[in-house]
Amino acid sequence: MLMLERQAIIGRSTVALDPLPAETKFYSAYDWCLDPHLTVGEASERLAAELDRLGDVEPGWQARDVATNIYLLSCSLLNGVDEYLRGHTLRLPPQLAKTRLGRLALRTTDRAAQKIPLRHKNELRRWSEEWQNGLDILLADLMRSDGDAAPFAGVVGKLSALLRRRLPSGLRDARLGIPSAFNRLDLTPDDVFELGRQFMRESADRSQPVLVLGLRTAGTYFSALLCSFFKAEGYSRIAALTVQPKKGPSERERRQLSEYARKGFTLVIVDDPPNSGGTIVLAVDIARQAGFDLSSIRVLVPTHPATPGWAAMLPDGLVITLEPERWRKQQLLDPRIVQARLAEYLAPRGFADVQILDSWWAEELDGSQQHGASGKRGATLKRIFKVQLQAAQGDREVRHFVAKGVGLGYLGYPAFLVAQRLSEFVAPVLGLRDGILYSEWLPQKQAATDVGLNRDSWIDRMACYVAARTRLMALPKSRVAGKAVHENGWTLLAEAFGRAYGSFVLDVPMRSLIQQRLYQLHCPYPTLIDGNMEAGKWIGDRTGLLKTGYYGHGLGKTLLNSVDPAYDLADAILSFELSPDEEDRLLRRYVEHSGDTSVADRLFINKLLAGLWAMETAQENLFSVVQCGKQQQEQHRRFLGAWDFLTVQTAQFCGARCRPSRAASWHSRLVFLDIDGVLDRRIFGYPSTTAAGIEALSLLSKHGCSVALNTARSVYEVKDYCEAYGLAGGVAESGAYLWDAVAGHGLPLIDQNTLVQLDELRRALRQLPGVFLDERHRYSIRAYMIEKKPQSLLSRMRRFTVGQGVPVPLPTLIVRDLITTLRLDRLCFRQTTSDTTVVAKDVDKGTGLAALRDRVLGPDAETIAIGDTEADLPMFRTATRSFAPAQIRCKREARLLGCTVSRHSYQRGLLDIVGALVDRKADGCDGRIEPADQSDGERLFLDLLRVADRLQARALVGALFNRATFRIFIR
Repeated sequence: MLMLERQAIIGRSTVALDPLPAETKFYSAYDWCLDPHLTVGEASERLAAELDRLGDVEPGWQARDVATNIYLLSCSLLNGVDEYLRGHTLRLPPQLAKTRLGRLALRTTDRAAQKIPLRHKNELRRWSEEWQNGLDILLADLMRSDGDAAPFAGVVGKLSALLRRRLPSGLRDARLGIPSAFNRLDLTPDDVFELGRQFMRESADRSQPVLVLGLRTAGTYFSALLCSFFKAEGYSRIAALTVQPKKGPSERERRQLSEYARKGFTLVIVDDPPNSGGTIVLAVDIARQAGFDLSSIRVLVPTHPATPGWAAMLPDGLVITLEPERWRKQQLLDPRIVQARLAEYLAPRGFADVQILDSWWAEELDGSQQHGASGKRGATLKRIFKVQLQAAQGDREVRHFVAKGVGLGYLGYPAFLVAQRLSEFVAPVLGLRDGILYSEWLPQKQAATDVGLNRDSWIDRMACYVAARTRLMALPKSRVAGKAVHENGWTLLAEAFGRAYGSFVLDVPMRSLIQQRLYQLHCPYPTLIDGNMEAGKWIGDRTGLLKTGYYGHGLGKTLLNSVDPAYDLADAILSFELSPDEEDRLLRRYVEHSGDTSVADRLFINKLLAGLWAMETAQENLFSVVQCGKQQQEQHRRFLGAWDFLTVQTAQFCGARCRPSRAASWHSRLVFLDIDGVLDRRIFGYPSTTAAGIEALSLLSKHGCSVALNTARSVYEVKDYCEAYGLAGGVAESGAYLWDAVAGHGLPLIDQNTLVQLDELRRALRQLPGVFLDERHRYSIRAYMIEKKPQSLLSRMRRFTVGQGVPVPLPTLIVRDLITTLRLDRLCFRQTTSDTTVVAKDVDKGTGLAALRDRVLGPDAETIAIGDTEADLPMFRTATRSFAPAQIRCKREARLLGCTVSRHSYQRGLLDIVGALVDRKADGCDGRIEPADQSDGERLFLDLLRVADRLQARALVGALFNRATFRIFIR
């Protein structure tokens, strides 16, 4: 990060940098755009208001903005109508859709859908054509206009009349997508016009008929612009059509394409910047099947800086593109243009002269980019300017300002509104113009976490910030989950929760029902949330802590799309690793300032969402962004931190339902439990117990058994589990460390020489590219690589891990070579399906069990061991009695050691074993605990923990007769 001496910050003047009154007045009329997810009915109402406003607005940038909003809302309606007319189709995995059976299924369902009577279908098509004609006139006037509203007056009446026509209720309630091109990808209509000019230079014959094929969603917006542009440039025969490639064209759309192909039209395919180019290939294939020759097809798309080589495998001459350095917003961030804009903003504040001294693309501060755009597709343009300001009295000072793309028209207004309303918590904003937000940038010499504020000050500031958003960024009370086309957060949570049903045959259809239950969770204060509360998004200023990245993480096509402020609190707890006492303080302060008294009831489900979202995005960044080793390790740490957070929070949730009422103590019988496979299972993509595990621990507590862990997990995890479940202690890292939770004392069981060798191997492993270490392990080593998951049909339908990656062990020969070369004679290693574990040769779970037993009770104490892997055999050998659930693979070896194997697997096996140990049937003791005051989210999670043990036949049969179950198969 760029550093400045602190005196350069302190020495600046105290002149307030408020936005211009004209901008404040204009943007304040757009509260509705805080939520970009509109229905067709809402978009129609907003569009009618914009048409009325066009005649009264100030000429200049205000009139241009209103006209731009009319264009955006108009295309949104056209896109919604086209989707409504297209209807639904089957959602099939790409591999299956390409097969003969898949194509037959798609064609059959399409034909069936077309036979379903849709009232006013022909009227809707006529309405769409009339609207497109009116929009052509508006766009032609917009191209000729210099900010005067007068040229638009003629078409306003026609469009307003069309809006007064009643649309079918099913269409009015339809959800509309957000055009990424004009929202997070920083494109403008000028870029689309430039693509059109490039096409004209190649195809100068104006008499040649042209069909513009837009790929919905963005293609609808682009095709409207290009049709108007080509008509204005003298092309005599221009037609437009839109399709959704992933759905495939409908029968009517196929017939239309074939008709245009027979008439000799040149096909122009338009879309937003491709990621991999797969959608473009699919669209070209659709066109060729309709009869278009490859030589008559052109693809007009911009190229995003994150994917410069997307078209490398396509034929020469097929693609006409616009490189990122030629995008209009890139030009608007030229220092000369920005200097003029800053002068306009700063002159009313008494600054007579503004001179830009230097500038950087934001990514250059991290050394990751050179050309002004992030390596991640969807990250907006951002440029920082070092500016010398001179007051009228001659005084000079240097400040820094940042210009950042925030979206076209009303799609960018929320950035201005949020900054203004939260001015106490964010850097000063100068204004918003042409989709670029200008604000002061405050250089940091040190991280905000190092500025000297104590933890309580941080917590109070975060609580006030989230509460301010709840009060000032409130959405309508009627705003509920399920309104967005892409409910990414709830979809991710439903996918994770669906794993409770086991096989993909069951969990995939059950996701829809789970998602419906998630939608029904009540949030009394729907809010435009922040969505990114991590520590790196806070900076220090002389006025205190300020929030950066306060907009653009909550609502949007690829964003979380949660409206519950409890999410921001959960994200803060995750990001700042708050203790239970600190969490309690955060909630108290938030409630004091917001009045949201029910937030605690909604917190747990939002913690799960925050953790899963962090894991998902960390792996997305790991695989989608070109990164150096340091950045890869940072994403891995973020992933592991979220994994740990989810594990601990779930353990605390489950522990609250079985934790003993009295403090843990050491006494015989002493039961040693392995964690993975016995107490826990990776049900939801991270370790968790189930209802049977909760019941088993409750039974052990009620019958006076001391419970200790014996695991390969780290010391930190063992301590967390002991605290969460009220356990007496445990052995961590495969016998390398014992923890006495009763005394609050731990003891390493390996010597200093072994620790030295472990450290030496760690250093060597850190030098290997692509190797990741679990840094929680201090007395052993857990190392792995992360590979992108295979895209097979099975893996796409059944995801066993969160995110795009899956951990795999290091190559055996590499590990063996390192240990041999470094002469690490005290270490050995074993390979699992997901990692490489390096441990001391002279310890194992058996020696760990004996050391803890002897320390707390003595060698004659009765001990019971429950495990499920080969690593547990030494524990079986040492214990008085041993047991294993049914999934243990080394059954023969275990039985030779006297181990009893249950007929049930995993946590049901644990409950079966514990039931036999305490003779539950004889004394009638029941270990089940059902808290009286559970929130709906907690009740849902507990239901899923039960399902994970034993599939509820009644629930499954009911789901098969519920239409919502099969919604996941509908696109």
